[in-house]
Amino acid sequence: MVTDENTIAIPQLIYEAVSRGKREWEQTFDSIADLIFITDTNHTISRANRAMAKHCGLRPEDLPGRKCYDLFHDLASPPPYCPLKSLKEGGAPRAEEVEVAKFCGFFDISVSPLYNDEGTLAACVHVARDVTERKKAEEYRLELEQQLLQSQKLESLGVLTGGIAHDFNNILMIILGHCLLAKENQASAPVVGHLDQIESAGNRAADLCRQMLAYAGKAPLIQTQIDLPALVRDMVQMLQPAFNKKVTIECDLGGDLPKLTCDEAKIQQIVMNLVVNAAESLGEQGGKVKVTLSHKTVLQAQQEVDCFGNVIPPGTYQCLEVADTGCGMDQETQKRIFEPFFTTKFTGRGLGLSAISGIIKSHNGALQLCSAPGAGTTFSVYFPLPPCCPAGDQVAAPLPLPLNAAARLEGTILLVDDEEELRAVGCELLTSMGFKVIAVNNGSEALAIWQERKSEIDLVLMDLTMPELDGVETYRALREDTPTLPVLFCSGYGDQDIRPCIGEDARAGFIAKPYQLAQLQAALAALWKTA
Repeated sequence: MVTDENTIAIPQLIYEAVSRGKREWEQTFDSIADLIFITDTNHTISRANRAMAKHCGLRPEDLPGRKCYDLFHDLASPPPYCPLKSLKEGGAPRAEEVEVAKFCGFFDISVSPLYNDEGTLAACVHVARDVTERKKAEEYRLELEQQLLQSQKLESLGVLTGGIAHDFNNILMIILGHCLLAKENQASAPVVGHLDQIESAGNRAADLCRQMLAYAGKAPLIQTQIDLPALVRDMVQMLQPAFNKKVTIECDLGGDLPKLTCDEAKIQQIVMNLVVNAAESLGEQGGKVKVTLSHKTVLQAQQEVDCFGNVIPPGTYQCLEVADTGCGMDQETQKRIFEPFFTTKFTGRGLGLSAISGIIKSHNGALQLCSAPGAGTTFSVYFPLPPCCPAGDQVAAPLPLPLNAAARLEGTILLVDDEEELRAVGCELLTSMGFKVIAVNNGSEALAIWQERKSEIDLVLMDLTMPELDGVETYRALREDTPTLPVLFCSGYGDQDIRPCIGEDARAGFIAKPYQLAQLQAALAALWKTA
């Protein structure tokens, strides 16, 4: 019999090719980073790759014969989302993202069927991809988006609130101005009584507008140097008698803290609101409120953020912390507590924490919040200290404060306001004080009148927000022409927009609407002294 060498070589080549393919398949199977294991229809593992074995802390040969739900999920029976039952009933393969407590992570698990020659389901191939880091990144992204949306929402509310307060202040200026003029016009006693009631209500409305402007970060600031520990100590001593006897307030006010440059009345408002809220959160059962002051330094590498997700700038701060052992707040409540007029109290109203956030913003500070249901609440307020002077001994000189002035003043005032009713009441008030008044309705007209009659005009009283040329633009044009002309700004907003513009100009001042006649007279007298 003749043997063909080629005939003998062909089976050998086929065998070698099959062996090589098997080795390559096994190498590929073991080199894949995803966790792969094959099970029969009873959830018993028949094969697993190296990544699966390593994740389970075993060798690949230790896995066959184990139940996948025991090995992977650490369960005594298949989990509810196991797709094998669906595959047995002819369902389509599907993928699931599941949290695997045993491995403290999240996995994308896909299950594909393997059929025998008769078309019957014989096994399943499971591929599990660890997506824990991706999941964390997604959750972090969603958290940042929520913080951004919340910040944008509060910013929008601030713009809306500030605009409403500005318009209301203008209206209140008209109401209170006419009240004052009517009382000076020899009104009868009953009429004066009614006017007093109107004036009182108007002043209460003006206080509310000031709170709204504080929330919007536009409230006028009266900057002075204060001893914050002394202020906090005095506020706590004043508030303590009003609280439930079961409420204990502890103070740790630190030592040798530098003086703080701020608006004292507004800092008092912060301390009062935080301490009162903390005490009220304790309810009838009582508890402890701890007030702490400390000196803190925020470093560039720390990436500290406030409760709105904004990065706290690096620098030195005085930090006020108010912590309570009360009921705490859930995440949903924490998202809403800075909204105007939101309250968790059975009876409550006003701007509370929303005004506080505005005051802190106007002081270039930051606010942090830590709370959980049943675990109490801690508010941390960061007040910045000047970087060039950590001890706070040198501060920029504040704008001159109005002087008390009872003397009747004389001269001609150029009154600039775009609202006709405000111009009318302003003219009458200034005339009643002894001034001559020239009234115009915008900055362009003011500049034109100034060029024509500058020899007559002694002072300009000007609104800040006007069409065509606003107060700042008009001021700059007047300063280029006459650096010594006294200019008094008035606005329903605060003075934040005007302070950087007038800087150290002693012949420029600001008065907030609505103002009392005595306040206007004092502000005018202060500028008259500089003329």
